[in-house]
Amino acid sequence: MNYSLRQVRPDEIDWLYELNRESFLDVVVRQFGNWDEAFQRHMFFSKWEQPRPAQIIQIGGHRAGVVILEQLEECNWLHEIQICPGYQGQGLGATLMRELLANARSRSVPLRLQVLHANQRAKRLYERLGFLEIRRLENHYLMEAPQQRPAG
Repeated sequence: MNYSLRQVRPDEIDWLYELNRESFLDVVVRQFGNWDEAFQRHMFFSKWEQPRPAQIIQIGGHRAGVVILEQLEECNWLHEIQICPGYQGQGLGATLMRELLANARSRSVPLRLQVLHANQRAKRLYERLGFLEIRRLENHYLMEAPQQRPAG
């Protein structure tokens, strides 16, 4: 799937919140029992008070999602990957993840992320792509794709 990445513009933060809500509402309700709109808005917008390494995923000039990847010395840290519902199930997320994995391997660092316990669909995708659960936290699985592809 052909896509491009570009920097998030300040006027897109409200759109990003709506994408975040669409992406996580069901998972948050499954895990925590409800979606507290005021709490979720506060958490989301407080993250954007400082610049973030966020990029809009575009297909044919349309926003298809967002990826927030931080390249640290010891790893590439995937903060977020969210695909708009209309673009889900078409391989975009898997394609993007493979490219993020290749980038981490080119830097000789692992790619790390966290996924909510209730988000088993995402966890299964990450496992298919070679991620391993390295720690179970209170609300998340900490996952890592090793620097090298597993043998076999």
